[in-house]
Amino acid sequence: MNKKDHPKVTVVIPAAGAGRRMKSYGPKSLIKVGGSTLINNQIGIIRSELHCDDIILVCGFKAVKLMDETPENIIKIENEFYETTNVTRSIGLGLRASRSADTVVVIYGDLVFNPEALQYLNLRNSSIIVDNLWMAPGEVGCIIDENNMLTNMMYDLPDKWAQIAVFKNLELKLLKELCWDKKNYTKFGFEIINRIIEKRGAFECVQRDDIRVIDLDTSKDIQRAKGVLT
Repeated sequence: MNKKDHPKVTVVIPAAGAGRRMKSYGPKSLIKVGGSTLINNQIGIIRSELHCDDIILVCGFKAVKLMDETPENIIKIENEFYETTNVTRSIGLGLRASRSADTVVVIYGDLVFNPEALQYLNLRNSSIIVDNLWMAPGEVGCIIDENNMLTNMMYDLPDKWAQIAVFKNLELKLLKELCWDKKNYTKFGFEIINRIIEKRGAFECVQRDDIRVIDLDTSKDIQRAKGVLT
């Protein structure tokens, strides 16, 4: 999709977690990859590929440091209970700060990705990015039907969710309901997407060989991530 054809969107970046295996590096979003911080790489690609009303960064671990070292022209909020909640709570806070956007793109804050990861997003419908080349084997996988639609997410599947998702219409309505429900504050994002599907939501799966996405989980991933940006 050409940039001028993109609908206006709000991007929510949940980046509150400490990441126990990477904690010594500080907030993962401030790790340098390819000469720039992870979050600045993300924001640069987001701004070049998406027509954004807002970029909303949800901080937690060392929140002040992350807020101080990120661009001023984004919205920054804090999940003060990041240690006892999960990404669902952070997404919910980001949705509260959104200015009535009809399209929300959720991009996890510990990802390194190339521009193609956003260029191929279908912003006309709810969709997810799927990868089977770059994401680690232990990440959550996808069951995809013959129409290229997501039917379920679980572990031990070859096609991995790249932790980038578009929510519109019914899917966005259900995302808000589920993320704002206190019972779901400790759930993972893929669990929420599964619940949306159970409630008749639908997600197109976007999968291309030139899409590169890595989730920074260990120090070894930092070196691998440099290959994503080249």
